[in-house]
Amino acid sequence: MGDTEIVIIGGGPGGLAAAWRLTSRGVRVALLESGRRFSPAVDYPQTQDDFERHDFPYDPERDAEGRPRYGFGVGQEIGPEWEAYRSFDRVFGRYVNGDRRDFVRYEHVRGVGGSTLHFQGEAHRFHPYALEMRSRFGEGTDWPLSYSELERYYEIIEEHIGVAAPSGNEWRPRSKAPPLPPHGLSYASRRLSAAFEAIGAPLVANSLAILSQPHNGRPPCNYCNSCTQGCPLGDKASADVVFLPPAAGTKRLDLYADVQVVELEVDGAGRVNAVAYAKPDGTRERLSCNAVIVACGAIETPRLLLLSKSKRFPHGLANNSGQVGLHLTEHLHWSAVAMLPERVDAHRGQPIDGTAWRFAVPNESPRGYVGGFRLSTAHGALGLRGPAAYAQRFIAGFGRAHQERMAAQFGHAVGLIAMGEWLPNQETYVDLDPSLRDATGLPVARIHSQLGDNERQLLRHMADTTRAVFGAVPGAEIVEETSALDRFSAAHVLGTCRMGTDRQTAVADGDGISHEVPNLAFAGGAVVPSSGSGDAPSLTIMALAVRTADRLIGRLSAQG
Repeated sequence: MGDTEIVIIGGGPGGLAAAWRLTSRGVRVALLESGRRFSPAVDYPQTQDDFERHDFPYDPERDAEGRPRYGFGVGQEIGPEWEAYRSFDRVFGRYVNGDRRDFVRYEHVRGVGGSTLHFQGEAHRFHPYALEMRSRFGEGTDWPLSYSELERYYEIIEEHIGVAAPSGNEWRPRSKAPPLPPHGLSYASRRLSAAFEAIGAPLVANSLAILSQPHNGRPPCNYCNSCTQGCPLGDKASADVVFLPPAAGTKRLDLYADVQVVELEVDGAGRVNAVAYAKPDGTRERLSCNAVIVACGAIETPRLLLLSKSKRFPHGLANNSGQVGLHLTEHLHWSAVAMLPERVDAHRGQPIDGTAWRFAVPNESPRGYVGGFRLSTAHGALGLRGPAAYAQRFIAGFGRAHQERMAAQFGHAVGLIAMGEWLPNQETYVDLDPSLRDATGLPVARIHSQLGDNERQLLRHMADTTRAVFGAVPGAEIVEETSALDRFSAAHVLGTCRMGTDRQTAVADGDGISHEVPNLAFAGGAVVPSSGSGDAPSLTIMALAVRTADRLIGRLSAQG
């Protein structure tokens, strides 16, 4: 394998984890990433006076020339029966005035590190039942591997990146203790602990890929609550921090940043033999290869395959089954912000520091849904990092009276977010947009998303449970609620090239390798078969990527 070159397309958590594994095992790797490399010291300044008004330095909606990065399908009708569950805040009012669901954005980052550059560090294991949805509940699909097999790779990743988590989480079983002790809850989250107990869902420290003590030469967290703006210290395990340096240190990694792959070419035997890509100046190059791992996420992965048509694959590479782009899932989300009677300074700490797992086990609920959800304290994740959020969303007005209200109420807001299961359905998928084009002149991906009846019933329970927590806090007043009911603003998208044993319903096999193209593998959210009960998917993406890298090495070695 020492002379074999594998091309990886996409430098996010899946692509970089695969590159780390392959290079450590002696494989020469070329990694192509459509975004740039970010410099934490330059790109993530958290010492400026207006720091809270700076998002991560990447626009997920439009490129540098103003072209939309994605197209969207038709918004789903909301229905008058959901009037009490519409998104709003106290200053702006209702977020969506029409009667159809609004497509806001696909929350992602193109860059070396991918969306881990602005993720909030959550490092969750899926519950074992999440791998058996079809056999247990008759919904979704079963994974083509056991939980014990997945856990072996969870442990590899957790140890390498440094996961800090509680040991005794009965709703997310594990065979070994986490590598690092958990972070403590912030004062604001501890203030809500009694309310969580009141609804029978104890709040515990979240499982985070954020260091609670020094690990592998990286410093511990300083609790600046700025994870979504980019971590300047390196304590958060973004993929460029934890996987790129050791991979580059082997001298077996060639990194091509800021290049756009436009096509995967195949030979007469139906194997990928070259990758065509566009450079920033518009010129095109071609890179020969022995195998390819596509790790572009659940939106760009199907797009690339659909663009790569040939006589052998007239409907797109690895798509003779017609499955590429289907089975898209996202996470249901319901968030709420409440003002408390006293100041609790929720801007201190970490974006999502505590989680209640009581409802986060896939099940058949008497409330009419299959799945589960987790409920978390999410002050930083909901933007409660400084006074600007208060002025824009919670405290209306201007002038001296407004300043006085701001002074009196700043630091009183706390946030909760519920994340839940999404079952695949026929109306939620990815295809090519018929009219929108990117800088290379190729169609962008088009996202279609509709909630099924299962998702709506689960979302109602998520909302009611969140409201119950705030209802158990004396004097709490809800001033904002947002949800997937009327707004598509998704980051955890999965499943468009899912793995499975049946080539008629899955694009990849049990090793994450194409059923139709023997030297084409996948890493990233596209291959993940189900969404879990609101679990953040990055840890699972990394674990599956390393497993697929191992399997691909084995197959190529067997072929000589």
